Parts: sequence; structure tokens; C-alpha cells
Amino acid sequence: MSQANVELVQRAYERATASLEMPLELFDPNLVLDAREVSPDFGVVSGREASQETLRGYWNMFDDYRVEVAELIHADEKHVVNVALDRGRIRGSQSEASNRYFHVWTFAAGRIVRLAIHSDRTRALEAVGLEE
Repeated sequence: MSQANVELVQRAYERATASLEMPLELFDPNLVLDAREVSPDFGVVSGREASQETLRGYWNMFDDYRVEVAELIHADEKHVVNVALDRGRIRGSQSEASNRYFHVWTFAAGRIVRLAIHSDRTRALEAVGLEE
């Protein structure tokens, strides 16, 4: 297991919660964000700035947005797979929303090069060549 990669993921969630921003220094400039499974409108986005804009659009739908690692499923030298829980109050309302996603993070040269967001644990594990 790569503890360094797990720590990078944790820092990314902490920054998203604190400032609704990605810590761009953790991400490769050619980052690929693949959210097709959870939001066909987002699809696949290339580049860290474009990914930042896409995620910012989602985060800004909420007041008091928070995201955290709920479970670490798998980590190796190239990947971290985890359950992410996010929640917040829908902007302009009193309604609370929460989501559970399976994030697959891919690393190269100490940076995040890909983030794939899945709604299904099995598909997230399959993305890194594992079975449940």
C-alpha cells in the first residue's frame, strides 16, 4: 500500500471541504476526471483547471459542503480506491443531501493523474483489476 498516495487523497478531500477548491499542486496538469457513471452531463474532462471548474459547479450547489473518506478499499503504488461520502445543504433551501461514491484515484510521479467516480463498488474495483 502506498501511504503517500492515501495521504494525497486525504489532502484533496480536506481542501475540497475547506475551500471548495482542488489542491492543484497535487494534480497532474493533464488530469482526467471521469464522472460519466454518476453524471453523464459531466462526462470525461481533461486538464486540472477544467476538472476544477467541473467540480466547482457541483460543490457550489451546496451550502456547508463536506466530503470525507468513509472507507479505504484498496491502495497500491498506482491507485487508491475509496468510498467517499459527501453532504451539504442544497443552496437556497433547508434540504440536506448526501451521496456515497466510489472514487478511483490513479497516480504517476507523485501526482494524481486520473479520478474516476463510480456509483458501484464492483465497477470501481474492476477499474483497477480487482474483484469483490
